[in-house]
This record gives sequence, C-alpha cells and structure tokens, in this order.
Amino acid sequence: MTSLKTSIKIDQENFLHKVFRFRDREAGVSLIYDPSRQCYTYNAYCLETKLMKELYTVEHDFLEDAIDLINEEFGTWDLVDFSTDGGNTGCGSCVAK
Repeated sequence: MTSLKTSIKIDQENFLHKVFRFRDREAGVSLIYDPSRQCYTYNAYCLETKLMKELYTVEHDFLEDAIDLINEEFGTWDLVDFSTDGGNTGCGSCVAK
C-alpha cells in the first residue's frame, strides 16, 4: 500500500504553486526565461530558506524532466502550497520584494 505522503507529487498542473518542504529546506521547479535563446527553461532547485542559499539546481529544457528529478530526489518531503502556508514562505517572503 502506498502512503498518502509519497503519492502526492509535483506535476505539470501544480508546479508553479507547490513545493516540497523539510525543516528549513524547500525544493521545487521554477520557470526561467532566457532572452538570448528566446525560450523558457525549467529549474529544479533546493534552497536553504533561512539563509536564502541555493543548495541544488539543475536547469532542464523540458518541464517533465525537471518535475521527474524533483519528485525523485525530494518526493518524501511534505508537499505544501504557497497559497495555503500562511504567507510565511514562497514568493511573499522573497528578500527581493
């Protein structure tokens, strides 16, 4: 029997508003525009949120590849939604705001 925690993953429908979180670490997929190539790429990342330090990043040309990597590497962490986490994390807490 598959546990509920490991059966809920990041997918093409939720990657812009869901991340995996464990203690002070966060992992997800972000969208990046490359003006020199005039195309979007996808960044699979892991951050230390208290220090705002990037711990892991891999850029992919295809969304499916970035999602597969994040789910494989960090899929056992808690999946959280930026819109329901009380506004304490995600884009709302960005120091560049």
